[in-house]
Amino acid sequence: MPAPDRRPPRVAVVDDDTVIRLGMPLLLPPGVEDAGGFPDVDSLLAARPDADVVLLDLVLSGTGVAAPVQGAAGVRAVTAAGYRALIYTNERRRLVLAGCLKAGARGVVHKAEGIDEVLRAIAAVHVGEIVITTALAGLAEVVERYGDLPALTPRQRQVLSRRARGETFQQIAGRLGVSRKTAEEHMADVSGKFVEYLRHHSAADLERHLGLSEGDLLSDT
Repeated sequence: MPAPDRRPPRVAVVDDDTVIRLGMPLLLPPGVEDAGGFPDVDSLLAARPDADVVLLDLVLSGTGVAAPVQGAAGVRAVTAAGYRALIYTNERRRLVLAGCLKAGARGVVHKAEGIDEVLRAIAAVHVGEIVITTALAGLAEVVERYGDLPALTPRQRQVLSRRARGETFQQIAGRLGVSRKTAEEHMADVSGKFVEYLRHHSAADLERHLGLSEGDLLSDT
C-alpha cells in the first residue's frame, strides 16, 4: 500500500454556483493550492488541472447546459480521470448519496456544514480516508448496507419510469416491444422489492426516492 500523501492538497472545485466556485478558493488555508474552479465536469476534464481533490457538486444544471454530466455519472468521470472526488452538495436522499459513493466518491460534505468541516474533509480525502460528515447522520449505515438494498434491473427501471409518467401497461408494452403481461410482471417485481414504500407512495415518488427519474443523480439520462 502506498504511503499517504502528506503534501498540502491541490483542490479543484466543480460547481455551477459562481459564488461557491469563485469563493471557495478564498477560504482555503495557507499552503492549500487552488487548482481552479469549473462550472461542470466537462470543463474540468478539458482543462485537466493538477489537482489531488475535486470538490464536486452533484447537480450541475444551473448554467443551462443541456444534459450535463452530473450525479453518479459525474463522480465516475472525475474518478476515472484520476482525481479523488469529494461530494459537496445540498442533496439529502441517503440512497442517492450512497449510490454516488458507490460510483467512486471518497466522501460527502453537505453544504450546510461550516468551512472548517469542509477543510477537514478535504484533508482526510487527500490522505486516502473516506469521509461522511455529521450533517448526514445515518448515511454511513445506508452505505454499509447499500449492496443489500433491492436493485432494479434495466427493464424494471424502464417500466417504473413509464409508470411514473402515467403510461398504461399496454402503452409500456408497445414502447418496449413486450407483452402487456410481461410489463405487468416487471412492475410487480418492482413492487415486491419496495412493497413498504409503495404502500404509501406512487411510482413517481419511488423513482425520485431512488434518484432514477429522468435527469436525476443516478439516472442514465
